[in-house]
Amino acid sequence: MFKILTSAGNDLFDLIYPVSCLVCGDRQVDRRHLCAYCLDHAFEPSNEDGRESSEGLVLPEWITMQQTLWEFDKGGFLQDVLHHVKYSGLADLGVTLGENLGKELLNNRYLRVSHETILLPVPLHPARERKRGYNQSFLIAFGIANVTGAEIAPHGAVQRIRNTRTQTGLNASNRRKNLSGAFTIREQQAFVNRDVIIVDDVITTGATVFELASLIRGYCGKIGVATIARA
Repeated sequence: MFKILTSAGNDLFDLIYPVSCLVCGDRQVDRRHLCAYCLDHAFEPSNEDGRESSEGLVLPEWITMQQTLWEFDKGGFLQDVLHHVKYSGLADLGVTLGENLGKELLNNRYLRVSHETILLPVPLHPARERKRGYNQSFLIAFGIANVTGAEIAPHGAVQRIRNTRTQTGLNASNRRKNLSGAFTIREQQAFVNRDVIIVDDVITTGATVFELASLIRGYCGKIGVATIARA
């Protein structure tokens, strides 16, 4: 009887508060915000798993690889999806994207991902995280961990100590200046002799992840970067 009532309650909830795919608009009975078809077909694949990460950008020698799922589409569906992950509290969507990214990481030939690998979500400044209520990079890392078994770095192991202005609209040089000294490492032991993958939603010039990589490079093994999109 309890199962019947629970099922009826769920059906009523779905009827009153339906969830639709953010791309195609189809109703989702599993209450995911991105349907399986759109997840596989709606966005332009990037498949970046080598040294060159985007136009005119080559990874520093201390970063082994960079893995990206899709090309960023300014004004398109992917931008909308990432905006919802970042600002609308759609935790399940961030985790789903991370799981897809994790599947690609398992096939990466430059850095073998295992339960010994540390995932480092790009930290938000505490004030910004309190205001938003969560860190979208952590949601993505959580999805990656679900698939790969990798370990997420302890919260606060690396902290953002400057509440920097948004990187949007800044050129490469100003992005680097904006991020200089923005992070500090609090728990070096968490990274010692462990391969680390820095996780973020989008990579553009690489200023953020490169700043983080330079901070931890003296403690860890190989360093990789994993993002949902590249712009």
